[in-house]
Amino acid sequence: MNYSWNKPLENLPEEMTTIWSCTKDGCKGWIRDNFSFEDVPTCMICKSVMVRSEKVLPILISSDHQLKQHRKNQRKAAL
Repeated sequence: MNYSWNKPLENLPEEMTTIWSCTKDGCKGWIRDNFSFEDVPTCMICKSVMVRSEKVLPILISSDHQLKQHRKNQRKAAL
């Protein structure tokens, strides 16, 4: 049996992404800017103030169609 939905995606395209990072020492909380519902969010982990910054993250694939297309492109590139 082939459980393809359990296979990790390799070589996902990445881009510089705006995020919010927690300012509290030792807290690793962060959130993508486009997932925040507040102008200046508070950390979901420790409730501290967050600051805007950037991080290189995988581009989010928002639909099954986009995911299937990405996997198809990966297979073509491997040939």
